[in-house]
Amino acid sequence: MNNTPEINDIDPTILTAPVRQALDAPTAEIIQWERDSIRYINTEKSNLGLYRFRGTANVDGQARPWSVVLKAVRAPLHDADPSFWNYHRREILAYQDSLLAELPGGLLAPRCLGSSQYSDGVCWLWLEDIVDSSGQAWSLDEYRLAARQLGRFNGAYLVGAPLPIRPWLSRHWLQGWMAHYEQGCRDTLRLVRDEDFWEHPLLKSAFPTSISDDVLRLWDSHEVLLAALDRLPQTFCHMDAYRPNLFIRRDAQGMEQTVAIDWVFAGVGAVGEEIANLLAASLIWLEHDAADAKGLDEAVFSGYLDGLRAAGWKEDFRLARLGYATACALRWGVVGLWWLRSLTSAEEQAEFEKHWGYPMPELVQQWSSAIYYVLGLAEEAQQLRRALL
Repeated sequence: MNNTPEINDIDPTILTAPVRQALDAPTAEIIQWERDSIRYINTEKSNLGLYRFRGTANVDGQARPWSVVLKAVRAPLHDADPSFWNYHRREILAYQDSLLAELPGGLLAPRCLGSSQYSDGVCWLWLEDIVDSSGQAWSLDEYRLAARQLGRFNGAYLVGAPLPIRPWLSRHWLQGWMAHYEQGCRDTLRLVRDEDFWEHPLLKSAFPTSISDDVLRLWDSHEVLLAALDRLPQTFCHMDAYRPNLFIRRDAQGMEQTVAIDWVFAGVGAVGEEIANLLAASLIWLEHDAADAKGLDEAVFSGYLDGLRAAGWKEDFRLARLGYATACALRWGVVGLWWLRSLTSAEEQAEFEKHWGYPMPELVQQWSSAIYYVLGLAEEAQQLRRALL
């Protein structure tokens, strides 16, 4: 029997408990409320929606505003190995285990306001509503700040905080990611090898210098690079720390904090691996102009290294650079060319323009600039690997 309530059926009976948690008011009574869907990058079929509920509540005779977020996920109890890179129950378990309640080093997770699990594998997670104080587009200083907090977070485990041991935390995350996208990568590589394909007008203008050899060389060496990550110092990582999952806010004393949402990939990773997405995914998902990839790289890595040093990590900084460059290359150097396949179909190109909200030439220019930069990091990673390992 399916006992999962529908989102449309949510009423004060269901809302009262998370609202009381949010307000820290055990007698609060909801006066009025409304619901909105939150738009976000959703590539997972398990995600059933993200919603914001807000309104007012009576607390000791006073009307107080409140706002909470509901994340709904379909995550059957035995649907995968719990250490799998994309284990859908991981975030629920991390909150239930209080693993995210007191993270070291200045990084925060939203406060959990309650969770529910239903017989058909649906999980509801009620969370604190986080508002970014910096606006939609981050400056380089804000990327640097977030990277520094991530560095302090990772650094705490590198200098003595015990790594969390949980069977449901991810291990060898990038290996699982690449295995998941292997067939898509092989389809892309067939296009990369096709000299006639590169005669496409959009590609001729976006790639004045061929990337084919660099892409093929990266793919041929991906197992060597994965092994290199395993040989680096290991730490606890969020694993998906890029702009849409990070918020900057000020605490009651006016100090800036970084709050990370969406902990479904969390697990053990190499030093530097944490910030790969803060650079590469922020470029791939059009959060930062790829023409300034070098500026973003410098802000992100310098901030992260400052955070590691603030945590007390005194090892060779090149180890962190190796983990960072390697993870950028593996995560996006071949996988990040998925969009090439759309150029074989006018219909797919139209869908891309509709989805992304940009004309295809602008998208191709952004993505080509990002890929050039990531492939440069792949070469840097190989040089560092040979020097250090």
